[in-house]
Amino acid sequence: MKSLSCRCFAASSGVALIVVLWAVALISVAMLGLAAILQRQLGQEVAALQNARAVLVAESGLQMALHPQIQPAMTTEASRLLSAQLQQGWAVPVRFEVGAEDLRGEDGKINLNSFDANTPAGREFLRRVLTNLLGSWDVNPTTSSAFIDGLTDYLDADKNAAGSNEATEIPGRIDGPLERLDDLAKISGWSAVLEEATVKNWQDKFTIYGSGKLSLKNADQDVIEAWLGLSAGAAAEFVRVRLGPDQVFGSQDDLVNPALLGSLSPEIQARVNLASEDLWRVTSTGYVGEVKRTVVALISRNPPQVKARWVRENRE
Repeated sequence: MKSLSCRCFAASSGVALIVVLWAVALISVAMLGLAAILQRQLGQEVAALQNARAVLVAESGLQMALHPQIQPAMTTEASRLLSAQLQQGWAVPVRFEVGAEDLRGEDGKINLNSFDANTPAGREFLRRVLTNLLGSWDVNPTTSSAFIDGLTDYLDADKNAAGSNEATEIPGRIDGPLERLDDLAKISGWSAVLEEATVKNWQDKFTIYGSGKLSLKNADQDVIEAWLGLSAGAAAEFVRVRLGPDQVFGSQDDLVNPALLGSLSPEIQARVNLASEDLWRVTSTGYVGEVKRTVVALISRNPPQVKARWVRENRE
């Protein structure tokens, strides 16, 4: 009887040991899973913190660009010097970059929202400018015409205005003005334009901000020729002379000589700006260790203020 009791006790002890081992194993797995979750959350929080720090570093570039004495040609060296000062107190490498091409007057681009698509004169000017520009990009005339029709209808607030292409209107659709350049994707014919265009940096040619007058101080050659109705290459000498003796864009010796563009009609003269504009687009990229964040902003310098800003993770 005693032997049977011992065997039962031993069997019960063995089962209990197995249960305990299983419990320990399950707890260990649960703890490992919890540790993995905590580690992942910690990694996400660290990444978020680094991203936030990189944005703050990039904001330093915006503050630099707000200074009225900073010209595009000065931005690369100024970024280097100020980043060296910013590095003090940081345990990881930090810097921001604003290059000469990262500080440009926004009025040097074609403001698509500035065209008055409600009047025959406004529609005619829109068609002439965009036909010239897209033609210089080797876009087929049929393709460009289809897109211009779509853009005109999109910007036309008065759908019953004479000359609007009501056949392309979509019932219930609320159109223009464009809220962002990406809205061009909504317009019929735009994708075909992008497929044919030999110029790929189209974002540098258009804007939805600004006065609507083209700044001859900052506009690219193809934009100037399209806006003024000049033949291809007619603005080449103007652009070359505009760089001044040092042939560096955005320096103190830049020279705008409209006489090199020929005789401009009063109508065209009213559509250009020869003075210093006060709406700038600045692109500042901040680096904290290996993390990079880019801040883009529209700024005014008189008085200094940031009018709009947005963040993108990587420079396009």
